[in-house]
Amino acid sequence: MSLREVWEAAASSPFEPSVSKESQLTIGLTLIFIGVILTGLFGLNRSLISVPAFGLPASIAFGFGAVYTICGVGVDQELDSTIMNEEPVFTALATSTRQLHNLLRCIAFTPMAEVNITSDGLRFTTEESHAIQASTLLDKTLFSSYLVHAGEDDEPIAPFRVNIIALLETLQIFGVSDSTSSYKSQNGGIASSYAAAFNTPALGLGGTCRLSYAQLGAPLTITIEESGVKTTCDMNTYSPPNTYDEDNEIPLDRNALILKTIMPSAWLHDAISELASTNSESLVVNASIVSAPYFSLEGLGGPFGDSTVDFAPESVSEALSSTNKRKQPQVTETFVVAAPPGSHGRVRERYKFDLVKRAGRAMALGSKVSIRLDRQGVLSLQFMVEMTDPRGAVGLKNAADPDTGRFSFVDFRFVPLVDEEDEQRGGSESSGSEG
Repeated sequence: MSLREVWEAAASSPFEPSVSKESQLTIGLTLIFIGVILTGLFGLNRSLISVPAFGLPASIAFGFGAVYTICGVGVDQELDSTIMNEEPVFTALATSTRQLHNLLRCIAFTPMAEVNITSDGLRFTTEESHAIQASTLLDKTLFSSYLVHAGEDDEPIAPFRVNIIALLETLQIFGVSDSTSSYKSQNGGIASSYAAAFNTPALGLGGTCRLSYAQLGAPLTITIEESGVKTTCDMNTYSPPNTYDEDNEIPLDRNALILKTIMPSAWLHDAISELASTNSESLVVNASIVSAPYFSLEGLGGPFGDSTVDFAPESVSEALSSTNKRKQPQVTETFVVAAPPGSHGRVRERYKFDLVKRAGRAMALGSKVSIRLDRQGVLSLQFMVEMTDPRGAVGLKNAADPDTGRFSFVDFRFVPLVDEEDEQRGGSESSGSEG
């Protein structure tokens, strides 16, 4: 009989152990315990009669107990391995970490970030003291492969938290970036030039980055491979606070906007950088379509005095030729002011300057910014970031939708400062604050 015939014959009658795999560990530990008792009895009564009565049974119990214990431990490890090898609920593969790293750096002003895995991409959200909140979506078009396996009844994957600073360190492990120092710089100030966002070497060129998440409570696994060198990092994940709600965000009432403008992000970045030189305590957003200043930013309360950046309006002839016969700042593409009644056509809101500076890296990285302000004073800065492939070409297009993947967005929201004087006025000015 050939070896192949023996193999096929054995396959038809698989071996079944006399003791099931699930019981081997329990039986092994029990036999070892019996062996210990018999050894003790043999030590108390050393004679020829005690050898067959206690000695031999003790040896047999130790022998079989050790074998069953080893087999039982091996079965447990095999089961653990089977669980770990189950198909993860999320896997994604990127050919470069540069885009991921740049977007996440924009919101890394706090150590922890909440991660929400959706069919459209990975949404990261950070916040501080319920006064500032930032989010960005790592769109699935940034990945060459993106798979999300829904659970039973198509339930969404529960959100979790990770240390975003450690995540940035992992993404640039093959580069020479300064993600840790960037976290410190954003808390102490903003970059001096918007061109500095791309001064660091390209990250992960020619390599791959694989993200996977097995199940709730499992680590977020990041595997980066470049030039034959593979690094795997298992990042601990944490449950969000008990008060977490997927809609738990600083609310922006899009149906009650009193200011909406779109302008180059570089202009906003330069203005904030200029105001930051006076160490201002608060930032005032001032806008009107009736009288000057039409759009300005003021830095108040600094030790070196107050400062103002006034965005110049269009020329009088251009303003008169427009349909609304109103002036608007020359640098803006869209400028809409809908001041509430009793505010004399002016919008004015105040924010903590140190919090606004947290958006400095997004200002440097973005190409345009949408500035929105609602009646409750919530300020939204939404930055449009042009994405590049690893070779530096702008746009990650696909055939179905040429615009898909060309841009990503980083959204910051700020809660206004409300002092006793504002509360007494009850919103008589253009701030329109309701509480």
